Amino acid sequence: MLIRLTAALAISSFAVFSPAAASESHWQFEVVNKSETPATEFRTKEDGEWSENWISARIEPGDTFDMDFNHSDGDCVVRTQIHFVDGSYFDTDVDYCKVSTLYMFENKLTWE
Repeated sequence: MLIRLTAALAISSFAVFSPAAASESHWQFEVVNKSETPATEFRTKEDGEWSENWISARIEPGDTFDMDFNHSDGDCVVRTQIHFVDGSYFDTDVDYCKVSTLYMFENKLTWE
């Protein structure tokens, strides 16, 4: 099953993303849930605080959705946290300057 969602996060001028990395006016990428558990939260960390949840619906295993940062300024590497329906979660650094597809697993994120 393929779910297409557009997630937009309103980021202040103190955002944590880098202009040097984006060839477009803002970063867009696809997220694929490769885990065996539905994901319920996708958050990024800036200024020591976790963002609001970027996703509005649970992302089932195998589902794909579109993510759009709506900007491309600040640092490329951003701490990202994923929560699953079973209560498990993890966080890791992601280099969003290099992401066209982000793969979500039970305990890691990979990208290409």
